[in-house]
Amino acid sequence: MSGGRALAAAVALGAAVRAPFWVQALRTPADGDLAVIGAMSREPFASLTMWGQPYGAPLDAWLVRACTAFLGESLLALRLPGFLLGLALIPLAWGLARRVAPAAALPAALLAAAAPPYLLLMAASPPPFYALALALGGATLWLALDSGERLDARAAAGARLFALGLCAGLGLWNHFMSASVVAAAAWRLRRHARAALPALLGLAIGTAPLAWRLAFDPAAGRSLAVSSRQQGPLANVLETLPQMHRPLLALSGAHAPLVADEPEPETRPPAPVAALLVFGWLAALAAAMRALRGDDAVRTLALAAGLALLAFPFPLRSGPHTIRFLTPLFLPLVALAGAGLVRLQAGRAVALAVALGLLQLPGASALESAWREADRTAPPFLLVDLGAVRDRLEQRGVRHAYASYGPAWRLVWEAGGRVTASQPWNERFRHHPLPFLDEVAWAKDVAWVLTPGMPTDLPSPREFEDALGQIGGTCRREEIGATVVFSACAPPFSPRVEPWPAGALGDRDLATTLPREGDAPLTLELPTPLALDAVTLLGPPSGPALPRGYDLRVTADGVSWERVVRRRRGEERRDLAWSNGFPRYATDDLERAVALGGRTIRMIRLEPQQGTGPWALAEILLHPATPESQREPWTEWLPPSRDAASRTSALAANPRPDRADHWSRLLLSRR
Repeated sequence: MSGGRALAAAVALGAAVRAPFWVQALRTPADGDLAVIGAMSREPFASLTMWGQPYGAPLDAWLVRACTAFLGESLLALRLPGFLLGLALIPLAWGLARRVAPAAALPAALLAAAAPPYLLLMAASPPPFYALALALGGATLWLALDSGERLDARAAAGARLFALGLCAGLGLWNHFMSASVVAAAAWRLRRHARAALPALLGLAIGTAPLAWRLAFDPAAGRSLAVSSRQQGPLANVLETLPQMHRPLLALSGAHAPLVADEPEPETRPPAPVAALLVFGWLAALAAAMRALRGDDAVRTLALAAGLALLAFPFPLRSGPHTIRFLTPLFLPLVALAGAGLVRLQAGRAVALAVALGLLQLPGASALESAWREADRTAPPFLLVDLGAVRDRLEQRGVRHAYASYGPAWRLVWEAGGRVTASQPWNERFRHHPLPFLDEVAWAKDVAWVLTPGMPTDLPSPREFEDALGQIGGTCRREEIGATVVFSACAPPFSPRVEPWPAGALGDRDLATTLPREGDAPLTLELPTPLALDAVTLLGPPSGPALPRGYDLRVTADGVSWERVVRRRRGEERRDLAWSNGFPRYATDDLERAVALGGRTIRMIRLEPQQGTGPWALAEILLHPATPESQREPWTEWLPPSRDAASRTSALAANPRPDRADHWSRLLLSRR
C-alpha cells in the first residue's frame, strides 16, 4: 500500500473510531465554554482573548465562523472544528514519526487513529483552545524537524521556517501550554540561529496580540500563576506530584472522565486491558528512547514531552484531574511510540500498533456507552433545557437577562442573538470585563434566569426573593423546568427625580464632587423636610467613588435616626439594589438607590466603615413621594442599540436629567 493510501486508511479508521462520540456530541447541547465560542464567531475580531477571560485567543471562533458560513448557525457548525482538528492529529502523528523513521509513520498514525478514550472525548467535545493547541503544536514540531533536516543539509528552508514561527506564535497566543513544544522546536534549530530569522519573524507576527495583552493587562498571564493568597508557589506541586500517575494513565487509556477534567464519574476498561495498555506504551517508548543520544528528531520529541510533563504541576489550574493541560504530550509520545514499535519488531510494527489500538476499544466503548446513557441535565453535564425559557422571554418581549456563566452564554448562542444575557459579575475571573454586561445594565425589562440545581456564585431563588423583599419592589416569578425566572420587575419608586437643593451635590454635573477622606460621617440637611419615596446617591465615574462599606441613616427630626442601608466590603455580591429600574447586585461603588417608602426626611447621614480611604459623592437625587397609581413608569425612552458608542450618542442627543435612569446610564457610559 502506498504512503498516501495508508495515511488515508488511518484517517478513515480514526473517523470510524470517533464517529460514535461525534454522534453523542451532536446530541449534547453546547456547554457554556462552547457557547462563548459560538457567540464570538458572530464578532470574530472584537477581542484578542476568549470573551470574559484575560487570556486565550479567538482562533476557535474564527474556525467556527468559517463553518457557519457554509452550515449556518448550528450545533454541527459549532462542533465541526473540534472534529476536524481531532482527525488532523493523525497525519501530524504520521509526519512526526516519519521524521524519526519512515517505517514508523503508519504505526504512529494508527496509534493516533485508535487513540485513548480521553483523546476521543476531546475530539468530540473539546474545551476551547485545546484541540487547536494540539494541532498547532504538532505542526510546529513537524516544521521544526523538517526545517532542521533541510538546514543540516544546507538546503533552503525560509518558507518552512516562517510557517514554523507563525504556528509557534499562534500556539502561544492560543494557550501558554504550547510553550513546551515551542521550546523543543527552538532547541532543534539551535545550530542554525542565523538561518532562523524567518522563524523569528513568524513568531513575532503570531505572538503580537499576546505581547500586546501582556504589556497592557497584567491579568493576561494569570493562567501561569503558581501561587495565590491562599496557596504558596510550591503547594500545588506538592499536592499534584504524588498523583501524577492519574493524568498519565488517562493519556494511556487506563481511564477517562465522562466530561473533560471532571473528577467523577470515570469509565475504565477491564483491569487486564488497562495493564496491557500501560505495558504496551511503556515498552514502545522505552524502545524509542534507545535512540535518544544519536537522533535529533527523537531528542526533540522527547524534550517536548518532557517539558510538558515538567511544567504540568506548577500552575494553580493544574491538578490530578486536569488532564487536558498534559495533552501536549500526546503527539510526541505517539510519534515516539510508533518509532519504538519499529525498533521492537520492524516487520510487525503495524500489527503491534493495531493490537495496541484494539486494546483502547473496551475503554472507548465504556466511555461512549456512559455518555450515551447519561442525563444531559444532571451532573456532570448540567445542561438544562433552556428552550422554554427562551420562548417565554421572547413572548414577553424580554431581550436581556442575567444568568450564571453557562446558561448566560447558552442563551446568547441558542437564541441567535435575540436574547442578550450576561453574568452579573465575572464568576471565573473576578473584575475582568464581560462583553454584554453593560448592554444588559443599560436595557429595560431585564430578567433574572436562575438555575438552582447548578453550582454558581449567583443567589438561589429564595435568596433573591429575600433580598428583593429587603429593598422593596416586585418581580414576576416563574418556574420553567429547572429554571426560575424573575421578570417584569418594578421598583417601589418613580424614575422622576429632583436634584439636591444646593451645592455640588445638586448641580447636575458628575464632574463636581464632594471629596471625603476616612471614616468620618457625612451629614447633609435639607432646607425643609421632604416626603421621599427614595434617594439615590451617585459617585463620580472616575477616581474615588462611594465607600465600599458604609451605613446610610435618615431622620425626620434630627434626633431619631434610622438605618436604611448597610453595605459591607466583601458582601457586594449579596447586596441587591435598584439601578436603571431593575434589581442588580451593587458590585461597583458608583450608584445606590434607597427606597424610603414615603418617609419624611430632614437629614441623611453616610457613615463609612472603619478603614475607608478617599471617597466622594457627585450627586444626590431625590424621588418625591408619589402615590403608586400616579408614578411614572420605568419605560424605555431611548432607541435600542447593541453598540456602546451608539447608546452613548443617543443619551447625549436625548438627555433626561429629571429621570434616575438617565444618571444610571450616564455613569455606565463614562466609567
